[in-house]
Amino acid sequence: MHRSSFCRLSVTIAVVLGSSGCSSSSEAVSAEETPPSTGAASEVAVVAAFLGDSYTVESLDGGGYVPATAQALGWTPVLDAISGTGYVATGNQADGAPYRDRVGDVVAEDPDIVIVQGSTNDVGTPAADVGEAAAQLYDDLERRLTDARIVAVGPTAPSGVDRAAVLAIRDALRTAAGDAAIPFIDPIAANWLTPGEGLYADAIHPNQAGYDEFADDLVFALRNAGL
Repeated sequence: MHRSSFCRLSVTIAVVLGSSGCSSSSEAVSAEETPPSTGAASEVAVVAAFLGDSYTVESLDGGGYVPATAQALGWTPVLDAISGTGYVATGNQADGAPYRDRVGDVVAEDPDIVIVQGSTNDVGTPAADVGEAAAQLYDDLERRLTDARIVAVGPTAPSGVDRAAVLAIRDALRTAAGDAAIPFIDPIAANWLTPGEGLYADAIHPNQAGYDEFADDLVFALRNAGL
């Protein structure tokens, strides 16, 4: 897996405002007589930044969950994704860094929406430390992106992680999001990717069928959150 240095995926939609009429007369119509066109098209440019771990990395090559999510919601997505990272976890790559250290990259994209995804990679770190890091991250994002909507998407509970430990991380993130008054989407409580038969590539990561299901569930949850 690798990191995007903010990869922008092109997903835009055109809004057609109208169309010009046409004459049914067999006589030629001069340019002066031709009604001006009322047709126009404009792009809906809602930029959504996805800050995450290997689940988001999978979208860099056009797979994963982000393209389908953005397409369904009419967003232009940008990705900052590093495998092995989380709110505290730094991963094992040379450019690895926890989420808060990447806020500057997010801010530089001037997004309208920020989706913070994950992370099971924080399992093994005291949940209180993860909660504190999350509170700091949400505060940084809200102070520096005053007009953006911030949404936290909690971790999943795949078979390859200790369930009690990931539930403790989930609880800490949910509390931090509640204190920050931002939406918290809880894949564990909503039973995303459960049962997992046929939806996982390994003990941690979904296959594309799993990511497609993840995207469907995420779109539903984001719409319920008013996005």
